[in-house]
Amino acid sequence: MSETSTTPLLQASAMQDLRAGIAGAGVVSPHAFIRGLDAGYDREVMLDQWLRPLNEADDLRFRFQHGDSGEHWVLMESLPWDSEFFGRGMARLNAVIQPGIPVPLRTDTSHAAEAVRATLELAKARGIDYVFAPVSPNDLPTIRVLSTCGFDLIETRCHYHRPLNAPPTQRHSTRLATTADIPSLAHAARVMVNPFDRFHADPAVSEKDADRLMERWVEASIAGGFADATIVPDVDAPEAFCTAKYHREHWAGWGCKLSQPVLSAVAPKHKGWYVKIISELDEHLRSIGAEHSFLITQITNNAVIRSWEKLGYGFGKGEHIFRKLL
Repeated sequence: MSETSTTPLLQASAMQDLRAGIAGAGVVSPHAFIRGLDAGYDREVMLDQWLRPLNEADDLRFRFQHGDSGEHWVLMESLPWDSEFFGRGMARLNAVIQPGIPVPLRTDTSHAAEAVRATLELAKARGIDYVFAPVSPNDLPTIRVLSTCGFDLIETRCHYHRPLNAPPTQRHSTRLATTADIPSLAHAARVMVNPFDRFHADPAVSEKDADRLMERWVEASIAGGFADATIVPDVDAPEAFCTAKYHREHWAGWGCKLSQPVLSAVAPKHKGWYVKIISELDEHLRSIGAEHSFLITQITNNAVIRSWEKLGYGFGKGEHIFRKLL
């Protein structure tokens, strides 16, 4: 195997060259499946996130030069909030890049795997013991790399979307959640377990911690600005909800007023309300000027997918979530 040199990525190249190298590698932007959306702008938003300044301890982005055999960039970062919440060192692997070169599906991935293994060792030395990685099903080389490096498949997601071009034919009595609703909504999020979401499906995450995270997300959505809106039935102590992000800051750049329902749960108290909640949330998004909506769930979540399709949502793309314990 050729000698490999390792350099912190942001020290290895100018920012303009990094962006060009990733773009030239054929990386697809997160929302490119939505027709009419400016995928170039969407990719720039993604690169802003991947290449933003990080604390040195959290920066696990490296350039690996494989002698005369080319180079790979591994973009990984530690996650301080997640690490504190779960009481362990957690990190996210954003991408494995061969800069400037769209990689053939049948390419030799031995050098890429070597780069990922080295990054994992550097992460472990900084106290990281849990790494997850989202990967497109189309990215067969990265899937092979992660498999070679001992990652496990934890979740397969699907993204659905639809234009918000018409009001619903039937309305339902809903309102925006307030802080007074947090206890009942946190209860709904805790008891309505989705066994296939990334946290509940992972045996390395305790059920108690996964449930605690759902409660924390509800609290943060309503009281901490994690969501822009949370729709609930117009009753006291509701136990059904869906949160949403408006994404208004990107509407002009995208050329598409795209918003996103995010976290939802419907307890038995409100049986039959899931479609109603999503329908009313879509109408809320339409009322604030949104033109398009997208949602994410697991490919195994048949009941939810059927509800979305009933409301006019169609499949956009898939996504795998891999995880490795160090």
